[in-house]
Amino acid sequence: MERPNGRKIMLRFNNAKQAIENEAGLLSGVLGLLGSDFEKFPICEESWRKITTKDKVYNKCVKQIFHFDEDSEGTIKKNILKSMGKSWKKIRLRLYNAYFEPTFMTEQNIENRPPGIDQEHWRWFLDYRAKAEMKEKCRKNAKNRSKQLYTHTGGSKSFARRMEEDERIEEIKQHDESSRVLSQNDSIAQVFGKEKPGRVRDVGFGPTPS
Repeated sequence: MERPNGRKIMLRFNNAKQAIENEAGLLSGVLGLLGSDFEKFPICEESWRKITTKDKVYNKCVKQIFHFDEDSEGTIKKNILKSMGKSWKKIRLRLYNAYFEPTFMTEQNIENRPPGIDQEHWRWFLDYRAKAEMKEKCRKNAKNRSKQLYTHTGGSKSFARRMEEDERIEEIKQHDESSRVLSQNDSIAQVFGKEKPGRVRDVGFGPTPS
């Protein structure tokens, strides 16, 4: 992946080492693209833990696009790798659901593989999915997901970004005497300014869907 206009994008993090502000959305998008690149992260692995190319992609892709200081505990890197791993797991499951046809013979399903996926890699993945223990694990995971009562309703923004923005809005209200007559929308406008639809401000990364 190439850097936008040859420049790196500056990332900022909160105390929990989570990316914040508008650049966090760009980071999330890039990590999603990387995690779904099955040339960088082969589909034919039992788990994300067993993939050996994570550090290479982190150094040659993520660090080449974004500028940030790593923390001594390595939490930022762990969070970034975890995000790519979630994308890798989600996309390969989505491909399986979209391309695997239970009524097809094995060779038919292999021929019906997703574009860009190696034939032998897809064969391995279908065999892996067919294992009885894998089916049982999927059933248990689906059952556990159905029990989750709390959902994140904040749209595409992470909890970290929303918390940081809420704190800034509250600070404006506390220090600006005129805030007594400001509506919530007025406070938000002070934090973000006027947004241009379809573009992330001050990052030089080109058009981004709003």
